[in-house]
Amino acid sequence: MIPPSTLLAPVDFSDPSRTALDFAIRLARQTGAALHVLHAQDPLLTEGARYAGLDLERETHEELARLVAGVAGASGSAPQLHVAIGPAVDVIVETAKRLASDVIVVGSHGMSGTERLVFGSTTEGVLRRAPSSVLVTPAALSAGDSTKTDLSGTGPVVAAVDFSAASVDAARAACRLGSALKTTLELVHVIPEPPVLTRWRAHSETAVRERADAARTQLDGLARSVGCDVPTQARVETGAVPNALATAAAPSGPRRPILVMGRRAPGEKGGPPGSTAYRVLMLASVPVLMYVEES
Repeated sequence: MIPPSTLLAPVDFSDPSRTALDFAIRLARQTGAALHVLHAQDPLLTEGARYAGLDLERETHEELARLVAGVAGASGSAPQLHVAIGPAVDVIVETAKRLASDVIVVGSHGMSGTERLVFGSTTEGVLRRAPSSVLVTPAALSAGDSTKTDLSGTGPVVAAVDFSAASVDAARAACRLGSALKTTLELVHVIPEPPVLTRWRAHSETAVRERADAARTQLDGLARSVGCDVPTQARVETGAVPNALATAAAPSGPRRPILVMGRRAPGEKGGPPGSTAYRVLMLASVPVLMYVEES
């Protein structure tokens, strides 16, 4: 459900998970959602601590409380804290099911080169197996005005539309999110430019223009059918799809977008997410909500 009523923020005490937690706290404050903060405790570490006479679960709860208190947006927040023993992805997925979480907020992990974001195995596993929508925050995310404890000033919400059922559902969710954030909605469709021989380029350009015109008509129709109560802009871009979407949602000046993409549910044909979505997640410098419609 968007806007969410229940958020789950798994943390492993790394900087990326701290960034994700800060965003989750602000999102919960903005939307009035209940926030649950979860740490998956390694079974081997738990067993070793037990042999040493340590109450690792109690100490982890205390560390979680300190982490929450130290996050910029946490003033006045009282999320529920959870510690569970087991492999991280299993724990996150099962907790999300038990709590009926609408969105799981996770951080991306690590950098390789100047563009390619490399996800931690936990983040990738959550993206593949989570029963609910997943919001991925980039490691270098700016929280904006540090005096604010919500997401005021965040926007626009940019919805990637390829006219599949999943992307149309995501566009509708993006509309609702835009309303909750009191910002605008942008519907973006990308026409890929096919690689062709030079002597065929003119024909290719003509075909791309025709497809772009048709896509604009479809986007305008979608914008009307969504019936969003915030200002909505529809536009068509050309180029490599992941790069064009990352550019369309790039922050600049006061512009601090959130990108929304459709995501197939676990077990659905094709599997979640596709290669294009992974590439967008690698390139994006803003939070990306991988939305899945509730069954």
